[in-house]
Amino acid sequence: MEITVKSLITILIRSRGRLTLMSKFTYAISNWIFGEEDLDAQFARLSKYGYDAIEIMVEDPTTFDTARVKFLMENYSMPCCSICTMMTGAAEKPHKRNLIDPDPEVRDGSLEYLKGCLSIGVELGAKLTLTVPSGVANVTDSWNPTNVELVVAALKELGDYAESIGDIFLAIEPINRYENAFLRRADQALELLDAANHPRVKCMIDFFHANIEEDDNSTAILLAGKNLVHCHIADSNRKSTGRGQTDWVKIIRALKQINFEGALACEPLPPSGSDVYATKEMDRPENERDMYAEECITYLRFLERVT
Repeated sequence: MEITVKSLITILIRSRGRLTLMSKFTYAISNWIFGEEDLDAQFARLSKYGYDAIEIMVEDPTTFDTARVKFLMENYSMPCCSICTMMTGAAEKPHKRNLIDPDPEVRDGSLEYLKGCLSIGVELGAKLTLTVPSGVANVTDSWNPTNVELVVAALKELGDYAESIGDIFLAIEPINRYENAFLRRADQALELLDAANHPRVKCMIDFFHANIEEDDNSTAILLAGKNLVHCHIADSNRKSTGRGQTDWVKIIRALKQINFEGALACEPLPPSGSDVYATKEMDRPENERDMYAEECITYLRFLERVT
């Protein structure tokens, strides 16, 4: 009988309680993928399926309810591993966030927003705040010397700020060409890190985007090496692990090879256009959130064990 990945995941889910191990990786979910769902329900879901931590999106630092998040973290014994920023690169002022925007007011506002997210990260004990420097759905501002210079200056300023407030990193995220025109690959991220030369500025890889832009996911991991502090997890079709064509075995092997000790923050989503934030308001099948959450952690923990 042929065993498909989907049938394997079904078998693993049924035997999940017997597949425990001491994990080197931290397994998390980025909570924004659950849209407008109550935060308590999100924590409950992650706890139910055995996640180690939660990644929290901060849409507006000035209205963010830090006290409630702290209460839920304590109530569910679940730490916050990272802060996900909402970099609305295609929005209109004053909601536009883009570190390379031609308008200096937009750039300054983006810096203040990111500093606010870093501060919240320190309050919640997160290890990092992650960001897309040019903003999501910005397919206009491309990779060129002027924009590189703008981002490097911003990374230095943000790195200094992170260093001044506590023990937290800023991680830059390359995303694919259909959602941004600036930072798309790991080698570009490393070029920015080398130019910024700041110990608090690192990079991350989102494997949905990497499947589009990188020649080989494992090569990108090895290239990033010690600068890789965080990963986003979704398959080639942006669904949960095992539902697409991604070679997760190669990815796990490469992560082990560089002694990766960061978080694998799952971010499975239904298909979307260039503005992925639109999925927050999508109508989705009732059981999809639970199904994707369970499939991701079950498959990844199994691969970590056997790879």
